[in-house]
Amino acid sequence: MSVQSQAPPAPSPLQRHLAAILLRFRRLINRSVASMLANREKAAMQFAKGCSTTANDHSTARDTLQSICIPHNDFISRT
Repeated sequence: MSVQSQAPPAPSPLQRHLAAILLRFRRLINRSVASMLANREKAAMQFAKGCSTTANDHSTARDTLQSICIPHNDFISRT
C-alpha cells in the first residue's frame, strides 16, 4: 500500500489578499515597536549619563547615585 500525499489546495484570491494585508500590518507593528524600544533605550542612556558621577570619600557610589537620580519628596523628608 502506498500513501499518496496530496498538496494542500491553493489559497483563494481573497485568502492571498488577506494574507498580504496581515503581512503589511505585522511589518507596521514591528516597525513601530522597534522605534518605541529605540526611543526608550535612548532615554535610558540619557538618564544614565545624567546619573554618572563619582562618589566622594565619605559615601559610596550607590549613595551618590541615589541622591542624584531618585527625586525626593519634600513632604516626607521634612518629617
